[in-house]
Amino acid sequence: MRTFLTRFLQLLIAFLILVPSSLHSQSPSGIPYQAVMRNADGSVIASSAVSLTFMIHDGSATGTVVYQETHALTSNAQGLVSCVVGNGVVSQGNFANINWGSGAKFLHVMMGSTDLGTQQMLSVPYALYSQTTKVSISPTGDTLSIGGNSVIVPGISAANPNSSISTSGLGSQVLPGNATCANEYISVTGCGGQTSLTYDGRTYDLVEIGGQCWFADNLATDQYRNGDLIPTGLDNESWSTTTSGAYAIYNSDLANDVTYGKLYNWHTTVDSRGLCPTGWHVPTDCEWMYLEGSLGMSVADQETAGWRGTNEGGVLKATTNWNSPNIGATNSSGFAALPAGSRYSLGSYLSIGIYGDWWSSTEFDSVSSWIRELNYNRSDIIHYRPIKQNGFSVRCLRD
Repeated sequence: MRTFLTRFLQLLIAFLILVPSSLHSQSPSGIPYQAVMRNADGSVIASSAVSLTFMIHDGSATGTVVYQETHALTSNAQGLVSCVVGNGVVSQGNFANINWGSGAKFLHVMMGSTDLGTQQMLSVPYALYSQTTKVSISPTGDTLSIGGNSVIVPGISAANPNSSISTSGLGSQVLPGNATCANEYISVTGCGGQTSLTYDGRTYDLVEIGGQCWFADNLATDQYRNGDLIPTGLDNESWSTTTSGAYAIYNSDLANDVTYGKLYNWHTTVDSRGLCPTGWHVPTDCEWMYLEGSLGMSVADQETAGWRGTNEGGVLKATTNWNSPNIGATNSSGFAALPAGSRYSLGSYLSIGIYGDWWSSTEFDSVSSWIRELNYNRSDIIHYRPIKQNGFSVRCLRD
């Protein structure tokens, strides 16, 4: 009950602040649903008729079906379909009569005769359940009463200032036991069904891993988010001494740019003009650790410098473009890591096909910053801190 109250409280306070004129409106009698339809081989089912059946099970994934309906839909050019569960052609039950408060509910989805799986329904149905719950708020706005429970909301009135920080995504919660990241906010915002994004004229695939939404391609922009061009064409001496953002293309070969993206020095990743598109950022060291933890790396290894883990690097590596033997490579994560090599801090280009390096935005000291490296001859991941003038790849992470 406490978890429900806390989540409901967060939603209601935002609601009260942003839409006070709608206090007496009701939640919609339906749940929005979006999905990208794919064939068994992974190809998108584009611009096609699709029949979806939704069943709501009570108590468990195999519990009694308390509601069932069907939607006749047409996917768009990207395979996306949208509908509202509760507004389809009903074959069993009554959506308005579902007792959301009686226990867990599970949504089961079928595409024609193909079972797309069953998952527990979390936040959205409780907006429907809340219609039956008496809610009031004090004149000062800092005491919320839900049913027979009252909660004081810090930060609403002078009597109750908010001195705590948000714990949604806080390292102590999402990386339990990782002392390095305990007080750092870690982005675990999913992709929300989005599978690609176009930025500065190039389209990037997206992949969701452990709740994080990552670019599945190396960044290749030649400008900052505000449109300012990033310096390039630096000779070796200038490259080795600059303390401002700059990029290079491996061996100045545009074919490498198409396949591997650009190589940025660390200063580019933290420029206030923004390297990634709006709503995205260069991941921190702790956000990389969260990714590694999602792939099974132990907390002890996450916090260790040097080569660590087992086959986490293998599940990140693409199965193409790496030199043989490309040990452990399966790309089962969908991250599609490529061996772009680097522009060494002194200016020379090194090791395309052999290794790939990706910056974090976290510096170690005034001259070096943390990165992740994968190697064609290993299946683990190295965590180390080269100097900031090196040119490495960048992956963007959703805010």
